[in-house]
Amino acid sequence: MVLGAAVTLGATFLVIALGFCLTLHVAARYVLGDVPIGNALAGVVPATIVFALTLADRPLAAAPIAIAADLIVIRSVYGISYRWAGLVTLVHFTVSFLLGFTLRNLLALLETAPT
Repeated sequence: MVLGAAVTLGATFLVIALGFCLTLHVAARYVLGDVPIGNALAGVVPATIVFALTLADRPLAAAPIAIAADLIVIRSVYGISYRWAGLVTLVHFTVSFLLGFTLRNLLALLETAPT
């Protein structure tokens, strides 16, 4: 029973982290142009914060802390000013929100579909 919960939590974290990395790369390419794909691994930082604070039953604190951490990580990984990092962060969280909103609605639609 405990192993199943650990596997579920691990898989959930990997999906969230992959989503954040994907959306970070999309945002960085949109704002900065051609960027190395390896830099997108910086998306693991806000994913970890969101995942941990949501598990700790602090979902309202997750967004502002993750956004601040994302700004700092993007600035250091991409070597850009705070102005450009802020723009990448804004686009990153917009794309992440839209992806999450769309996937959640698709799952809700599948759950209510007649069989």
